[in-house]
Amino acid sequence: MIQSRKLLNLTISILLLEFIPNAHPSILRHVVRTISEKDGAVSLLKSSALAVGIALARRVTDSNTGEEIANLLAHLVDNKSICDELKAQLTVNNGKESTVLRSRLYSVASKRARVSSDLTCIHWLLDEIIKCVLDGNDVLAQLDALDIFVDIALSGTNNAETLYSLKIVHKIYEVMEISRESPDSGEMYLYGTRFLCYMARSYPLILKSFPDFVRRLMLEIRMFDQLSVTGRLGAFDHFASLCYSEEAKLIMEDMFKDSKDLENTLGAAGAACTMGTMEMKCRTLQAVNLIIGKFGKKWYEGLGGNALTHVAITTVKKPFPELKVCIYDFWQQLFKYPAIVQQFASFQSFIDWALDVSSENDQEHEYRKRQLILRVVELAENAKTSELMKLDPELIIKLKTYLQPVAAPAPRVEEMTL
Repeated sequence: MIQSRKLLNLTISILLLEFIPNAHPSILRHVVRTISEKDGAVSLLKSSALAVGIALARRVTDSNTGEEIANLLAHLVDNKSICDELKAQLTVNNGKESTVLRSRLYSVASKRARVSSDLTCIHWLLDEIIKCVLDGNDVLAQLDALDIFVDIALSGTNNAETLYSLKIVHKIYEVMEISRESPDSGEMYLYGTRFLCYMARSYPLILKSFPDFVRRLMLEIRMFDQLSVTGRLGAFDHFASLCYSEEAKLIMEDMFKDSKDLENTLGAAGAACTMGTMEMKCRTLQAVNLIIGKFGKKWYEGLGGNALTHVAITTVKKPFPELKVCIYDFWQQLFKYPAIVQQFASFQSFIDWALDVSSENDQEHEYRKRQLILRVVELAENAKTSELMKLDPELIIKLKTYLQPVAAPAPRVEEMTL
């Protein structure tokens, strides 16, 4: 029985070896997916069916099937023979005209990062990718290579730490510093900024290694009104990623404990929520939503606290659907913190809006409004938070009444007759 199974596997391998080199992309994609989903297939491709794995690796640069094959190779690159094949392809495709092909080979690194926190087997590939970033002869190739590192940085703490320990982050920062002074290479600085901010999202400790970068980004936030539209939107997106995690916030508070830089930056971010076009306000609110994170009340106060609450309440009453959605998203994040809910409940304008049955005509907006009111009621009636909320019992009754389903109107006499 075992002998028959081995013979069958050998026969299948021979058929695949004849099929793979010239297979039609659509059919090959289906075969690769089938192999990927088959239990035990990956192990076979690294052992008895290794030749099949190598044959697949030779087609990773195909425009139509490359991504599917790269997904599979992510599970195979811990095999030396597979890596040797990829190295050989990189050696062959070393000209400027082969940039796209090399990019597809590089993509194996980001695919590997998505399925494993151990990148030891592709350190050689990371070296190749950083060489491309450091090579200033082809800006597009640089940016594509940098995107690979962005994907790896976002894949998890361990992989981000690997990039840091291999000095890849430091090398990218050096390129950024050079490009910052060169107008024709400004795109590299922008991409590098995005990379560092995403690195901070997964591995906040890098903030301590690049304090000047953090200061520059905070300065952009404070000078938001002097930036271009794209510059302002980019700055807030980057800052939100930079201080996304609780650890990053703690590090930044420690870094700027002897100055008012962080305090002033948060104040500027709060002010920016009220200024600019509709898109700017929406994007800024989305960024601020990420900035608050787990530090709720403390960072909300830094962003403006009561002043920002007042502006948001005023804005949500206006007939701007996109902005309403952003405000509801913002409030949903804020209402996780009882102390902030208490602040809202103490605003008469918020209570007036909450009790106004005609304030929302859209069903989705009305639903989200009710969720906020429900949160207020739950905290007011919860034994642990009722003392903090200190809501008037009559107000609680009014809020609960608002939450009750609206009774259908009584049918008219003629309708009853019908």
